[in-house]
Amino acid sequence: MTIDACIAHAIHSDLDILEALPEVHEIPVDDLEPYIERFVVNVQESLYSVIVDYGEPYLRSKDAAGLCATCLESGISLPPQMLLKMCQTIMQLSELDAKFILDTEDGKSLYYVKMAITVEA
Repeated sequence: MTIDACIAHAIHSDLDILEALPEVHEIPVDDLEPYIERFVVNVQESLYSVIVDYGEPYLRSKDAAGLCATCLESGISLPPQMLLKMCQTIMQLSELDAKFILDTEDGKSLYYVKMAITVEA
């Protein structure tokens, strides 16, 4: 999977907006959607930039904690536990050879995945 796709999945599955942005409770409803959208786009761009610039050794060694620490040091301001979970998701997905096919009517994504299975007798 591409790094962009891995990051997008990590954001979708692991980013908790209420935990990451506790101030959303005080933002007027009309301003809420663009505020959150801007935040998510910034997180995605920041993660991509850090991973492209510094992440290769962590991806190769499957070191999610190291990648998380690098992201925190680079200024990505998410709660550490949340960012670690996102980095773990990125690690897991970066190992997959998958291709996006389509989104189903019930909102699920369908992928073609190539995998090798070793069966021990």
